[in-house]
Amino acid sequence: MAAMTGVMGIPSEREEIEEIVSEPTRRRLTIAWCHTGDSGGSKRAAFELVRELARRGHIIDEYVIRIGEPNDAHWPLGPYVRRSYRYVLPPTGNRFRPYLLQVWVSLVQDLWRRRALTVALNGVSEDIRTRGYDLIHIDHCSPSYTVSLSAMVALPTVVYSHEVSGVRYHGSEQDGEKCRGVRRLYRRGCDWASRLWADVREREDLRGIAHAQLVMTNSYYSKEAMFQRARRACVVCRYGVDTETFRPLGVRRDNMILSAGRLVEAKQHHLVIEAMAKIHQARRPRLVIATPESLTHQEDPDYAERVVRSADAGKVALEIRRNPTESELVGLYNRALMLVFVPVMEPFGLVALEAMACGTPVVGIREGGVRESVLDSRTGLLVDRDPAELSQAIDRLLEHGEDRERYGVEAAAYVRREWTWDRSVDRYEAEVGRLLMAPRPVPA
Repeated sequence: MAAMTGVMGIPSEREEIEEIVSEPTRRRLTIAWCHTGDSGGSKRAAFELVRELARRGHIIDEYVIRIGEPNDAHWPLGPYVRRSYRYVLPPTGNRFRPYLLQVWVSLVQDLWRRRALTVALNGVSEDIRTRGYDLIHIDHCSPSYTVSLSAMVALPTVVYSHEVSGVRYHGSEQDGEKCRGVRRLYRRGCDWASRLWADVREREDLRGIAHAQLVMTNSYYSKEAMFQRARRACVVCRYGVDTETFRPLGVRRDNMILSAGRLVEAKQHHLVIEAMAKIHQARRPRLVIATPESLTHQEDPDYAERVVRSADAGKVALEIRRNPTESELVGLYNRALMLVFVPVMEPFGLVALEAMACGTPVVGIREGGVRESVLDSRTGLLVDRDPAELSQAIDRLLEHGEDRERYGVEAAAYVRREWTWDRSVDRYEAEVGRLLMAPRPVPA
């Protein structure tokens, strides 16, 4: 059977895997899996990769390296690893006023904490060296603390970059540019401290990436971003979906639209609300936002309040579902008329695949990794980042139920065919096998 051609000239996952799975790469590996994962797509990917690798007989030890206690409620790796080792530093903070004093004190605290972190990472590298692993796997979300290990340990190192650049989470400086006089100088004084710390983190991040023997990432968009940022070639190892869990349940659809992701500006939930407010109120569904956060662990409470105010102003019925269980999330996907997914330059967009696996069409923004998973006018609709155009796409699927149903059926079949974790781990094993079989340079 001929392989399917990828979207926009991008090879399909089937084409990619068929090129490499014939190589004799499957041997039982002992892996040190290092991460700072808390929640979100990167932690979900780590969970699924570790689970499948363990199922195939590989031995994995987990190394959690972070500042502040991890959130173990989201996809814990513990059941699938041999041992878990934790290197957790206490968070620091201050409430000095004015803010100018606070931000400069924070810089001093961060630089001091960096010393403690370097000591901790040296301890991790020594532990890894003495435990006899075949390779180190480092989950990377820019900027990453763990990626510095690649320069510390003389073992084959795989860096999987889930978020190549954190630039989409940076605030805009437009407000600062509007300031004048003393206020402008004050803002610059505050921003300077933040930039100094960001520069330190950026240099360390790029250094760690440069020392890795193999860099993987989740999409061709991320591959291009990695080269632009770090001048580093990498291999695409796409995410997958657990299609036994995320599947059509055959339940009746509610008059509801779903938006999913953390309550932060980069996820752009307010844009969904703005688009829905343009739909005639007589046929406007309610909106449910599913976020992995809880009220006590919320990334951006100011943004959460802004989302609620925006819904009130636009007369959009809104429900925020915090920290849903996996079964609850599957139920939301199945009952939603569609997923509207509009984050800024999303590197991959796992929730789009999960929704499609449940037979739910996706209305997304034509950018980032979403272009590689959502098939326009086949499994959903892709539009530009414009509230009016987004509103028209939502309204089209509301009005044409036959298109909505057809997209959903094709979406579920497409994910089952092309986007499984089994296929992802085939790729991972093949690339790691190539790395381990390649001749290694002899130390000088």
